[in-house]
Amino acid sequence: MIFNGVLNIIFSPLLGLPNYLSVFIIALLFGSIIVFVNKKTIWTKEVKDLQKKLKEIEKKYSELKKKKGKNFEKEAEKLLEKQSEYMSKYMKHSFKPLIVSVIIALIILPWMTENYKNATIFIIPNIIPLLGGLNVTWLWWYIICSLFISIIGKIILEGKHDKT
Repeated sequence: MIFNGVLNIIFSPLLGLPNYLSVFIIALLFGSIIVFVNKKTIWTKEVKDLQKKLKEIEKKYSELKKKKGKNFEKEAEKLLEKQSEYMSKYMKHSFKPLIVSVIIALIILPWMTENYKNATIFIIPNIIPLLGGLNVTWLWWYIICSLFISIIGKIILEGKHDKT
């Protein structure tokens, strides 16, 4: 793949590091990009407002459903139209980070597979029940690091967002 040669040049300093560290740094880099994209698209005031409006519509709909008055169908239809409108706006916001994540995965994962093939990052100690003795491969280590980075990134960025 064309990206492999370019990525080998870009990340050549990392390939000389121990596998656990280089995979962590790569996960940190791309995880940070994804967290940043999420902040700019999903973790915004506009999206939070959309989520509130959707919850309000759900609440109104359930109240309306309990009453089932004469105008139930007309009012329910209006609520569902509003819900559909808000949902499409919400989906537009959430689709952008998904595209970025997929593009990163399509570029980076094949390159990492080529460079870390059968690399064992560490072996889980035998004292841990059920998991002891298992090899943690680069892919599992990347997933663990990415989850950790996204959780910490969200906490940090939402903490800053709440203060503004």
